[in-house]
Amino acid sequence: MSKLTEDILSTVDIVDVIGRYMPLKRAGSNFSGNCPFHNEKTPSFMVSPSKQIFKCFGCGKGGNVIAFVQEIERIDFRDAAKELAKQGNIDLAKYQIDPKKHDDYQDEKEKIKRIHKIAQKFFVEQLAKHPEAKKYLIEQRKLNEKTITDFGIGYAPDSHYTMIQEFKAKWFVDKDLVDASLAKKSQTWGDIYTFFKHRITFPVYDTMNNVVGFSARIVDPNDKPKYLNSAEHKAFEKSKLLYGLNRAKNAIKEYDALFIVEGQMDVIGLARLGYQLGVATCGTALTQEHLKLIKRYTEHVFLMFDSDEAGQEASLRALTLAYQHNLFPKIITLPEWFKDIDELANTADGKEKFDEQRKNSQDWFSVIFQNLKKKFDLTSPVDKQKILNILFGLILNISNMSMQDHYIQVLWEKLGIGYEVMRAQYVQFAKNEGKFILQQKTRKSEEKKYEIDRELLVAALFYQDFIQQFVETQEKRTRLFESIIQITSVLPDINIVQAAKDPNMHEALLELQLRRDKELNDGKEEDKKYQAIRQILLPILQGYVQRITKDTSISSETKQEILNLTKKI
Repeated sequence: MSKLTEDILSTVDIVDVIGRYMPLKRAGSNFSGNCPFHNEKTPSFMVSPSKQIFKCFGCGKGGNVIAFVQEIERIDFRDAAKELAKQGNIDLAKYQIDPKKHDDYQDEKEKIKRIHKIAQKFFVEQLAKHPEAKKYLIEQRKLNEKTITDFGIGYAPDSHYTMIQEFKAKWFVDKDLVDASLAKKSQTWGDIYTFFKHRITFPVYDTMNNVVGFSARIVDPNDKPKYLNSAEHKAFEKSKLLYGLNRAKNAIKEYDALFIVEGQMDVIGLARLGYQLGVATCGTALTQEHLKLIKRYTEHVFLMFDSDEAGQEASLRALTLAYQHNLFPKIITLPEWFKDIDELANTADGKEKFDEQRKNSQDWFSVIFQNLKKKFDLTSPVDKQKILNILFGLILNISNMSMQDHYIQVLWEKLGIGYEVMRAQYVQFAKNEGKFILQQKTRKSEEKKYEIDRELLVAALFYQDFIQQFVETQEKRTRLFESIIQITSVLPDINIVQAAKDPNMHEALLELQLRRDKELNDGKEEDKKYQAIRQILLPILQGYVQRITKDTSISSETKQEILNLTKKI
């Protein structure tokens, strides 16, 4: 496998790519749909997000994401790889290697991975040479030899230069270690010194089992900070890496579940309790990229953050992101006399206690409500409204209408407010504060460059041939398309159909499209579905028509033609 192929397969999500060409539905841990390569009534086309492959059990076609794009676009490997590299923001320039100048270290990312592999071996060897560090792990952290070996735990010696000398003996230069975030350059003397010193080291692996960074914990309680993580570099993006996922991804297939915990020792603690299902972020809050990565493997997520104020705030932020990705996590609450999973794992009956708490896991939304009840006075109408504003803000992030309604009912039951009153309050919130929240979220997001406005709602109707799923009659579909195409031909800044094909709008359009599912459900007759679509489209189209009629540069014949087409809708 070439380096370019490897990078494409590890960067681009096959579900995301195939989902742009055809509708996919969740089928357990996989996705299914009608095969785009042959006619079929019963779906036999499967996509595995964990294996990053597709397979049709009807026509036999299958392979990775590159093979899919080759087949569906009828292009060769080179063109398919170029297209996917563009989607994955992969710089193709570095893969144009001149054979005469070929060097194992030509690619900086690969070089950094090799440096980390050597560093990992060095740290493990140093742990064996420093009995006081091994004693700390065994006596204070209660780890056995097998756990230490399985997780590759090592030790960075109490010296700034031992590791540097090791690398120089292997012909690496100062810049190599600085680029890999294993050393820093002194501003005073100009020499370099090691990033990690007198610390227990935990290697961070990517999903391909390459060491790409380290998290290092203090041995001396007087040292600060408690944990020190590698700085970001070409192979180490904190927003896209989860500690422990390289081990957990195989166990997820068996359990179809994943536990998100606070830190490395909690991941290890879960493993000691018999669950190789724990992951933790690497010195950063949970991000959208993390959740996209998690969703490749499972939708059954359990959260185990600390119960203190900071942990509750982190839970609220994480839940907001999870809802945006249609993930509805549960919380496992440890017995109150245990600080964390690591502490629970040190008890003789820790597994039994954990199993009991796991069976009693609660919906994350309900736990946050319980925490807010402790913070606010439910007898106060002002405090009650504060709780509603916080939880309405969460619900607003859910794209599925039935799930929104479910949580509004949960609030209705818990707060004792009439359902109709509760629903009306939520609708009002969504129109006012909620609208502000959506606009703020759009501005801050690097992934969504389009504001969620009325035109985007219309574009969502055309996303993935959405209209064709609900309007089966060719004549009625033609009325819609002809009018819109004619309008966009004279208003070049407005192109709804083209906008719906823009990969940058994928996530926003999918969320908005789900809202349309409720309005255009399969229980309606086609005429009613058509009328529902017509009601959504007409106000927007009429606004465009008014703009056209006022434009003196557009001929009267074109204006009349557009008016006639719009009337036919």
